[in-house]
Amino acid sequence: MYYFAIQIATRKEQEWLQRIQGKVKGIRFHNIMKKMYIRRKGRTKLEEVPLFSGYIFFEYHDEELPADIIHEIRHSQFFIRFLPNNESSRPLNFHDSEIIRHFIQFGSLIPTSLVKFEEDQKIKVIEGPLQGIEGFIIRVNRRKHRAKVRLTIAESVMILDLAFEVMEPETIGAGTRGHNERT
Repeated sequence: MYYFAIQIATRKEQEWLQRIQGKVKGIRFHNIMKKMYIRRKGRTKLEEVPLFSGYIFFEYHDEELPADIIHEIRHSQFFIRFLPNNESSRPLNFHDSEIIRHFIQFGSLIPTSLVKFEEDQKIKVIEGPLQGIEGFIIRVNRRKHRAKVRLTIAESVMILDLAFEVMEPETIGAGTRGHNERT
């Protein structure tokens, strides 16, 4: 299977997918979504948002796309370009395909990662989409429960925010402390 990438107008990914899936057969499209903590009006809640905003990935069994599929995709509403080069619709290279496979293995909605912080404040990923890409983490915001990850896909650098849950170390006696204290 070969992976291809296209750019779509931002926030139009779902609408584009609904329109194109009936017209193009033999292609499996991926609009990879993530769960993120979003704060609005003083409240934080977990929401679903695109992992790669404005990008759709798809699988095709051959390295070359048929002319009719290319035409249908190129002339669809909200289409911007093929990656990495709009002149030729070629599949992603091995490295880029591995990154996409990594995220697709979690399904169309990737969950938050479970992490813990070591004594030297290094992040250790226990499970989830951050596992295996720890070396690409460029910043961690513990308050917002987000990690910024730098990836290069289709010759373009992308900075992604991924959510995480912190696995706190258990402390002895923590359950009995504070019961008799006044607030």
